[in-house]
Amino acid sequence: MFERFSHYLAYGSTDQQTMRDLTGSYDGLIVPGTIAAFQREGTGGFVLSLSAKADAPPYLIDPRFPLFQTAQPDPKQSHYALAALLSGGDPDQLLRAPDAPVPADFDGDLIETVARNWVEFNLSYEELQAAKFNKYAKRLDEDVDQDAAKGPSGIIAPYLVADSDGWWELAKRLYEATAAAAPQGVDVFRVVASPSAANLGLLLADIDDPRLIVWVSDLKELEVQPSRLADYGRAIAAATEGGKDCFALYGGFFSVLLASQGLRGACHGIGYGEHRSWPELSQSGPPPPRYYAPRFHRYINQDLAYQLWSRDAGLTGCGCRICNNGPPVLSYHDLMKHSVFARQAEIERWGNLDLEAAYELLKEEHEELEDDLEALDLPEPLQRPVRRATSHFSAWISALELLAEEE
Repeated sequence: MFERFSHYLAYGSTDQQTMRDLTGSYDGLIVPGTIAAFQREGTGGFVLSLSAKADAPPYLIDPRFPLFQTAQPDPKQSHYALAALLSGGDPDQLLRAPDAPVPADFDGDLIETVARNWVEFNLSYEELQAAKFNKYAKRLDEDVDQDAAKGPSGIIAPYLVADSDGWWELAKRLYEATAAAAPQGVDVFRVVASPSAANLGLLLADIDDPRLIVWVSDLKELEVQPSRLADYGRAIAAATEGGKDCFALYGGFFSVLLASQGLRGACHGIGYGEHRSWPELSQSGPPPPRYYAPRFHRYINQDLAYQLWSRDAGLTGCGCRICNNGPPVLSYHDLMKHSVFARQAEIERWGNLDLEAAYELLKEEHEELEDDLEALDLPEPLQRPVRRATSHFSAWISALELLAEEE
């Protein structure tokens, strides 16, 4: 996870066949705690059968604890399951409504209970009924031995989205309690989650962990101002300078660019999940059918992708084994698989570049793309969506310029 720029996928219960097909095209898996708790046998059977493969990717379970920082007037069954698991059978200790919780609601006993139960859940995750393991193992089309199944490669401690406030102090206590409850030799990872990019650097400077998972809430790489993207890059660069390796819990292509600042990897869902907002953490659903356009470094409408391809196949064509340079008209699951292959190709091309090289290559790609689009003399109905689809380049280039000024 921290040895190089690692490509992790977030597990979704509808992604099982796609993830089987993608084995070897990503470095690891992060399973949401809500799914792991609510669908323990089904999710566990799939993840454990996958873990028993010879080329099995490592996996971690995300406790999704910020769910319990807000009032949950209408919690889902998966939220109840996670709250019951963490609280030892009393979900009302964590699912508070209608009043929003405050840090004082989490007393020492509750912190110890949450930490202890979360550690126990992670350590016992590989203990599963043989029937469930075998059910999913048969779908892998290869022999796997249940004895080869592996538990999580470490424990992500419960965390909170925090400023330098009472929530941050509580987040540190949750991490410390989890680390204390874990057996010696088990890696316990801290998530530093911030509501703003500017505040992330302050939180990272407050702790000494050599390996950290980071999350800036609602960091929409395609939409935010260059200054905010640069703030994120500064926080990563400062942590790297201080001997800390950071991995992004959510990230898109701009996160790959931040490999130049020391970022050691990023996670995203299959076809979605490049950013996430903390207050809406409880919301979920399958991603819409969109096409990831490699030259645009973003998802675009599938109709737009086809209209551009029909005029110049080099604009939205892709050489991955799903697309094979054909038209970008794919089935839903092929769209999802293509998106992962495209991201992996981006990491292989960009993941080892320094800041100057990344900046120059991004400028060059943007200029070539604009030249090719201009040469098409697109009709007016296509010009507006194309402008929207390329508008992020200027912000990304400006953000890298801001970072370069400080080197």
